[in-house]
Amino acid sequence: MPVALFANEFALLESAGQLRDEEGMALHLIHEEASLDEEVLQDLVPDVLTVAVTDPRFHRINFDAVGLILVDLAPDFLLDSQGRRLMDVLGRLAREELTLAFWGPATGVTGAYLEDGVTAGLNLIPGTVVIPDVQAVPDLRALLERTSQAGLRLLALDGPVGAVYHHQDDTVQVLGQGSVLLASFARGDNGSQPTARLHLLSPGMRRGWPEG
Repeated sequence: MPVALFANEFALLESAGQLRDEEGMALHLIHEEASLDEEVLQDLVPDVLTVAVTDPRFHRINFDAVGLILVDLAPDFLLDSQGRRLMDVLGRLAREELTLAFWGPATGVTGAYLEDGVTAGLNLIPGTVVIPDVQAVPDLRALLERTSQAGLRLLALDGPVGAVYHHQDDTVQVLGQGSVLLASFARGDNGSQPTARLHLLSPGMRRGWPEG
């Protein structure tokens, strides 16, 4: 099942209906305070259940009945020990039977490493650095160099867009407006610098990373 990444909450809400699995309920998972407008969310996903990870109800949820989880958790929480354990469990479930949705800065922790190429992420999207907003990157060339040197690939959101990663075939599907940049790197011969290979995906497209 997919891991869905959205540039912001507005992009998420615009595509919430497309993420919805009619065979499973939707779970809005929060830590301290919801960032989503609860009334708007209820209109889009009428049977959504909002629960905090600190709520005793959380431990009684039957995840076999859940089709979509909206992960309304801050990056700092996701990267601490409790958040990592939680995402490890949900990540294994997502590979089999449910969709995890992230938005805003939280999307940047879903890859194998963060933008610095050193800090470990949640590895929900293996071998990849995820950038929530490519326009906010001060030096894209330097980012590409760091990513290539670390032996990673890149997924970057550009505009009010969603990128849905499918584990089964290692592809990315674009939802909403904007585009998604996928970059991989071909190793050069005789020690030369790796060459960046890019795919720029527009709305509705679904492709994998370019092959080296």
